[in-house]
Amino acid sequence: MIANKIKKDISGEFSSLKDELQIHLKHDFDVSQTKHFLKTHIPKEIVYKSEILLDTVLNYLMEDARKRIKLADVKLQNKFFDKDFRKRVHEWASQLENKLMLEPDVVNYSFDPRLKQGLIVAGTTFVVGAGVTLALTPSVVGAIVSGIVSIILSAIAFKISYDKASPKARKSVKNDIDSYLELTEKQVCDWLEKVVTAFEDDFYDFCSSNGFKLEGN
Repeated sequence: MIANKIKKDISGEFSSLKDELQIHLKHDFDVSQTKHFLKTHIPKEIVYKSEILLDTVLNYLMEDARKRIKLADVKLQNKFFDKDFRKRVHEWASQLENKLMLEPDVVNYSFDPRLKQGLIVAGTTFVVGAGVTLALTPSVVGAIVSGIVSIILSAIAFKISYDKASPKARKSVKNDIDSYLELTEKQVCDWLEKVVTAFEDDFYDFCSSNGFKLEGN
């Protein structure tokens, strides 16, 4: 039951994050600026939401633990509250070996299709221009001037092709972000499963050391 609640909550938080990111991915967003901002912004948001999820999971676990020891004597129940399992799990989760470590810890983007398209067209323009130059300009000075013109034309061709490929670049950014969110959602899920295990182990040891046998154990 708790596992299903946790999965639902994780899915909800990541769906909420996707919705929040749409403001940065609207229409003709600036690809370079958006990539630079979201590269580290998204991981920070995931870590923040994971902290919210941690508290939510602890609420489930504490409620379940209270139900499981409701038949125990009052003395043991008071000990349970004094033990402060919520604080103990937070301390466990703050230890370096138990922290949520996103891998990778930044959004990695695919090769920018604008660069690819721009380089292809510019390179073709330069090669064709250079070939025409060699064929039609016998003098050295004329060849130099024509070469400069070829470079300028290549730069113009690059800029035009670069801009034309922007829709592909925007789609690529969105796909990369979706892939990163999918990957990190799995990591958050795995991390919270470890949190549950740590809590359960600690709770079991507490009950055993106080002579209380949990149902199912």
